[in-house]
Amino acid sequence: MRNKKVKGIKKLGLTLVETIIGMAIVAVAFYFLIWVFINITPRTALVENLNKKVYLAQEKIEEYLARPFTQVTSVGASSFTGNFSDYKYQIIVNYVATNELNTPVAGPTPFKNVKVRVWGGGIEPASTVEITSLVATYEIY
Repeated sequence: MRNKKVKGIKKLGLTLVETIIGMAIVAVAFYFLIWVFINITPRTALVENLNKKVYLAQEKIEEYLARPFTQVTSVGASSFTGNFSDYKYQIIVNYVATNELNTPVAGPTPFKNVKVRVWGGGIEPASTVEITSLVATYEIY
């Protein structure tokens, strides 16, 4: 800013060059701000899609863990209903041994490994969420 005196009166103001430089700084700042929003928006959609898959997987595994031991069985690929119909899930149930809870074994044991997979949502890149838990019974085999 320059101070100009005209007949004893002090005038405050900006020169044209100072105004242009100020506008250029503001334009560059807005450009970077808009660039940030443009690049964050797609990532936000991916994170939201991933959060929905995790939520759906948690709901499905909780539903299965609440069932009696004999009713915890595998389910092939199925679609969710309602607003989540574009998401699919699969439930894989295996008997496991007492000493190795992640290795499937043949025959009934008091432990079942339950894995829920959820995918879909129509947003690329496609990803699958898996949640695994263990179900046990007090019955003796």
